[in-house]
Amino acid sequence: MRILLLFLFTTFCSSAQNIYFEKVGVKSANYEVFWGNDISGNNYFSSSNNLYKINEKDTLNYTNNKFGKITGVETFNMLQTLVFYKQNNAFVLLDAQFNEISSTIFSEINSEILKPASQNELWFYDSLSQQIGLYNLNSKNYKLLSNPINKAIKYSHSDYNYLYWIDGENGMYSINKFGKIASLGKVKPFEKVIFSDKSDLFYLFNDKMYYYSVENQIELNITIDEKMIKNFFYKDGILSIFTDYQISTYQIKK
Repeated sequence: MRILLLFLFTTFCSSAQNIYFEKVGVKSANYEVFWGNDISGNNYFSSSNNLYKINEKDTLNYTNNKFGKITGVETFNMLQTLVFYKQNNAFVLLDAQFNEISSTIFSEINSEILKPASQNELWFYDSLSQQIGLYNLNSKNYKLLSNPINKAIKYSHSDYNYLYWIDGENGMYSINKFGKIASLGKVKPFEKVIFSDKSDLFYLFNDKMYYYSVENQIELNITIDEKMIKNFFYKDGILSIFTDYQISTYQIKK
């Protein structure tokens, strides 16, 4: 990600112009929700509460209706996909072939968000105590790390060692596994957002996309052809845009 930052800053920041992306592919995607992709290029979609993992050769499917509607799918680790069902306070772990490794219904916490952490742990935000904590997949125990957080969490992201979140006033924060919270500044108003690094993000507002560095307070327009964007995902210089039933892939123009 730092290579991307250096490229963006040296190329665009002096004139505060656009970031130009070149469209390199379009694929049909007759699904309702796009959750992202992984390091092997698998795309993750869902329709009618059925989850799909798709590549050029195969389509894998997982269905579990007993936990309600899928709320979140974490695609970073293709060997252990995390599927969150907020309605029933539950989650499922899937292996690379989309076989169910385990399923859990929380009994002592009411998880509003659930994200991967390191060492077989999961980050969670408990709406009952309004605290952030870690849940251990092996011991099935949990520990609370933070003091109560009174502002609603609009968006969250993890890189295993840290959990990042944006609150209802667009303040951005991080917490480490020792419970230390850091304020990372303010982000711009957004409708959808994804983190590309701990202090860098892509966001959608008024049907336009932007890149924003929270640390450097730099905003750049992203030039793409797509309108009516439903979701998007960025990884390793590739921006995937999901519109009505298609995925368009863009690469930064150099």
